[in-house]
Formats: sequence, C-alpha cells, structure tokens
Amino acid sequence: MTKHKLGVCVPYRNRELHLQEFVPKVGKYLKEQGIDFQMYFCHQVDDKLFNRGATKNIAAKHAFEDGCDYIVWHDIDMIPEEDCDYSYPENGPRHIATKISQMDYELKYHEYFGGAVLFTKEHVEATNGYSNNYWDWGMEDDDLFWRCHVEGLTRNTYLGPRPLKQKYWRFNGEDSYMKIPFHREMRGLTTGSHTISILTRAFQQPEKNPIFLLGDVNNKYVEYPIFRLPGYDYGISFNNSRAMTLTFWNNFDAHNYMWVKRYDNQWSWVTAVINENTKTAHFYLNGTEVDSKGGFGSPSPLEWEGKLKSYGSNSIYLGMTPSLEEGNPVKYFKGDIAKVFAWKRALSAKEVGAMHLNLPKGDLVLNLDADYTKTTVECYGVEEKEETFTIPNSIIPYRVEGKFRCLPHPDEGIVNGRFVKGETTAANEKRYVLQMQQGEVNYKEDGIKQVQYTLVEEKQLTPWAKMLNITL
Repeated sequence: MTKHKLGVCVPYRNRELHLQEFVPKVGKYLKEQGIDFQMYFCHQVDDKLFNRGATKNIAAKHAFEDGCDYIVWHDIDMIPEEDCDYSYPENGPRHIATKISQMDYELKYHEYFGGAVLFTKEHVEATNGYSNNYWDWGMEDDDLFWRCHVEGLTRNTYLGPRPLKQKYWRFNGEDSYMKIPFHREMRGLTTGSHTISILTRAFQQPEKNPIFLLGDVNNKYVEYPIFRLPGYDYGISFNNSRAMTLTFWNNFDAHNYMWVKRYDNQWSWVTAVINENTKTAHFYLNGTEVDSKGGFGSPSPLEWEGKLKSYGSNSIYLGMTPSLEEGNPVKYFKGDIAKVFAWKRALSAKEVGAMHLNLPKGDLVLNLDADYTKTTVECYGVEEKEETFTIPNSIIPYRVEGKFRCLPHPDEGIVNGRFVKGETTAANEKRYVLQMQQGEVNYKEDGIKQVQYTLVEEKQLTPWAKMLNITL
C-alpha cells in the first residue's frame, strides 16, 4: 500500500490564539488517525488586504515541494471533533467540514465548500487551485467549488436512469407565449386542492434586469413568468436571484411565496402541491421537497390561512404575464417548457417523487406535453425544438460527514442581510457570479501556477508545523 503524506495548508493573519489551539489539537487528531502530515501556515505580513486564496495556494506549493502528495486546505478556526476523515481522497476533492458548531452542526449552505477540503496533487493541477483575485473576505471557496464542477470533480446526480429525448417549446423572452384557453374541466382548478407540475429550463435576461447580487445596493428581485393565472397573478416563476418560485393568494388577498435555488440553463421538474384540507403548500424540485436548510429554499410545507382565491374562467398563460403592459422587462419568460400538468387534487409525496417514471392519473385536467399533448393550446411566437438531455438534481462536492468545533471570532459574512466587509465582498461576489459562473474567467491563468509572492521568513513552530511569512 502506498504511504501518502498530507500537507495541512492554513491561511493565517492575526489569529494567535487560534494558532495556539489549532497546532496541538489538529496535530493530535491526525496522529491518532495514523496520518503522516506536515502543517503549513501561510502568514501574509504586508499591509495589503488579506488574500485567503493566494495564501492557500502558497501553502500548498510548499507542501508539494516538501513531498506531500495531497493537502487539506483548512481554516484555522476549525477544530475536528468526530468523524473527520483526513485520508487520501481517491474519488475527487472531498469536503469534510459538514457539521460546524457555529451552524448548529448543520451544513452552512447547499454548495458549501469551505472549512476543510482535501485535494490530491492531481486535483490541484486540474483546477489550478484557488483564484488569486479575491481580496479581504468571501467567494474564494465558491470559486474553487466551481472549478471542481467545470473539471468534472463534483458529485452530480440526475433525475431518471437515462437521458431523455424530448420535444419542447422555446420562449424568446420578447413576445412569445402560449395560452391554454379555459375549458370546463379546468373550472375551480386552483380553488381547492390541486397540483401543478412543469418540466422547464430557464434563462436569465441580464440585458433587462441584472442578476440579483446581495452586495448590490440597488438590488431587487424580479420574477419571470413560467405558469400564470392572471389577476392576482398565481403561478410558477424563475427569478433573477436564480430560484424557481411559487406564488399563490387566499381570499383575503394574502400573498404566499415559496422558492428553491436553481441555476439557469438547467432542466428542472418543478411541482407545487396545495392542499385545501390541511392548509399546506408543498414545493418540489425534481421530486424532492424543498429544504430550507443551508439557504437552498423556503420551508416546505408552508401553512396558509383562509380559502384559496378564485380565478373564475380565466385562461392559463405560459411564458407571459398578461396583466403587465408591453415593454415591461418582466412580462415575458426566456427559456423552454416541455411538459405542463395539473390535477384537481393534492398529489402525495410518493406520486411526485415518481412522476418522471409514472404520470399520476385521476383528476388530471391539464395534460400538455410537447411530445404528445391532450390539451388545446394556442402558440404565439414559440419555437418547437427537440433534444436529448438530462435533468440534474444537484451540483455538490464529494463529502464525508465531519463534525467540527468553530473557534470564536467576529462574523465576517452576512449580518442583517448585508456583507460585513461591504464593498470588497461585493466586488468578490460580482467576480464569482457574473464572471466565473458565466465562463468569462480563464481559471487556468489565475491560480496556484500564477501566484506571485516573496518568502520573507520560514519558521519551524513544532516538528510538524511551519510558519511561512510572505508578502504578495
């Protein structure tokens, strides 16, 4: 069996108390696991803003030069408690800081890739490590996660056993829409228990409405219509914060809202189940009910009061909100719709979960499938297309359940809905969301291979720990 050596790579600045606790406790934990390791603390000693990505890259360079064949990029305030597996990550980069005391031992958010992540030398070479262009605080871990995704080093899952060959309708975001004229079976569809389910793919329209950014002081949410009953607009939408949403109203004109995070340009099976008897609304993505943990979506089920609002004999619109005037930048949807179904009953969780395999029968009053439709529909400017595609469930890192105690420190993230670090984190957010995720950054030219620094001093703290004093 090959003996591996781990480099523990830690960005460091002004955390002396954390350093005093980290070195002996993490060292003891690794020794008890029988892991051969060396710690590298990269201390940025200049007067520039702290650059966590660059300091992590520098620590990793020294680890590999010293003969380590894999590393863990590790925050200095994370102390392992239970089930923290630091062994060699065979399958791909591995995230182990999944249960953190500061977050009540829950995952911080769905795609969280910080705290402690394990990479082989080959993984680092493929991703080029961290970006060197995130300063002060925020988004460098997200950027690394996205590099892993692009390189095929994430644990992606898909709905269904095989790719789906499917016709669909393309909506241009300018003037195309579909109208489902009212018919007798639709009467009272949304007045009692009902289910709406749509297979769709949405695109942003940044030329009309900027993608929502937390750090933008002028930010605002906007909703693009996928499914609409006009008036008090009932329906399913895609918004500019990259989420699928559900809006419905009661007879007192009280607004109810649910959402689930979803990247644009991804086929998604979105289902809303509203139960008049239990006064609950359930929201599903790809057959799985929305989970509010980690900022992935709103709580589901959602309790509501009163009776559901009546829409009389209104027709249903796809891709357009008829109550908005022409020229309104959110009047039209840009994207694709392949299937639209509606039932006059609340489907069970089991029925929703298996919908991609078996379409539930009984009380089905709207059956619109681009392959084979049984519902009358009027098309205005939509384009019919066909392709073979998969329906991604999630893009998440390879993970093992690791329990960590977070040492006390001031919160540098989001407080009261705003970034603590203000403009610097906002600039990092813009770089990540508007450039990195849009494929406008060549990460092969921004990473560990390009990091520039001066080694001021190397100090041996213990037999297993080094301090690298550097300037950028």
